[in-house]
Amino acid sequence: MNRAHYLKTDIRRLIKNYPIYLAIVGVAVSMWFSLEDYAFTEEMVNGNALDTYHFAVSMSGIMIAYAFCAFSYATVLCEDLEHKYARYSINRGNTWKYVVSKAVVVYGSSVITMVLGSLLFVASIRLKIPWTSEGLQDAFFMEGMYGSLIAGEHYWPYVVLFALQMGMLAGVLSLAASFLSMFVSNKMLVLITPVLIQQILMEYSGKGWFNAMLIYPTLNRFSTDIQYFLTALGCSLCFSALFTWGIYKKIKNRL
Repeated sequence: MNRAHYLKTDIRRLIKNYPIYLAIVGVAVSMWFSLEDYAFTEEMVNGNALDTYHFAVSMSGIMIAYAFCAFSYATVLCEDLEHKYARYSINRGNTWKYVVSKAVVVYGSSVITMVLGSLLFVASIRLKIPWTSEGLQDAFFMEGMYGSLIAGEHYWPYVVLFALQMGMLAGVLSLAASFLSMFVSNKMLVLITPVLIQQILMEYSGKGWFNAMLIYPTLNRFSTDIQYFLTALGCSLCFSALFTWGIYKKIKNRL
């Protein structure tokens, strides 16, 4: 079995099972939950969707979204080991290709879950309120990265890029959860791992750009938008590679 066959199997397994779809809805619901009392007011936050979205992703309720991103596929390794499917699959191919395939789908499903869940949330609040309000905090968005998209009224691409970067963090956290599943079989503990790690990262973020706050465009200053995006992507992929290597070493020792 080559890597393409592993990947096709994992993608098919992902889209045929319900967790990915429930997780997408869960991300949107967690953002509504993050709004707290604003969710029940007619104008929500400052009467516009951009302020409301930024508020939702900056409050503590957003942590639940990372658990939903892990729910989409992060428990696949412990399930395979529990049902002896991992040994069967590896015997038909090799350990490295098996692990890489799983890691790619765990990471990719987390990104997709965060992006689609965010778009679902924003679409729902847009039914009630406009994108912006005159004279309300326009400078707040313009001072951060991707401000040119706001200036050009390209609001959906702005949300997609913002959500994509949150998805990059979600992908790393989901791989961390998958790595933990090599040591514990409790799925609930595996699924809350992203929440715990994300909270620790936020609590101990330093003053430089190299921290979990890198995913927030409004809090960062880089020379160009592309430099900023590639920096966030590079950091995410590096940590993902480390967790993938850790999973590979652990599975080799277990089988």
